Amino acid sequence: MSGANGAEILGWLDEVWARTAAAVVLEGGDNGGPLAERGLLGEVFDAEDLAGLRSLTTTGTFADDICRCHGRATIALLDADGEFIGSGSVHGGTDVSWERGRFHNNLEVADPERLAGFLERHASGKR
Repeated sequence: MSGANGAEILGWLDEVWARTAAAVVLEGGDNGGPLAERGLLGEVFDAEDLAGLRSLTTTGTFADDICRCHGRATIALLDADGEFIGSGSVHGGTDVSWERGRFHNNLEVADPERLAGFLERHASGKR
């Protein structure tokens, strides 16, 4: 199955992030079940932190492929009404697969160490 090109995914990400009011990190990857039923690993509400998360999860190189694992966690974006508007699963600590079933193209993030540190700092109970 052929995936979407990077420019298409980045256009979608620009639109979704522009509407994002909060982000949550949820248990499980692409096979974790409905987002609303998953355990909460972390949350991001602060505008500066959201901008940092956006940069960390949208900067890098598209692989033109997907990881064969399901991922270990999911970053879900919420609008001002608290509705899920997009999600990306974290793979191997180096990739984010935004809307995997739709785009079929992992983003190899530019700074995986900073992304891992960010997610750790924002884990529930670790403010």
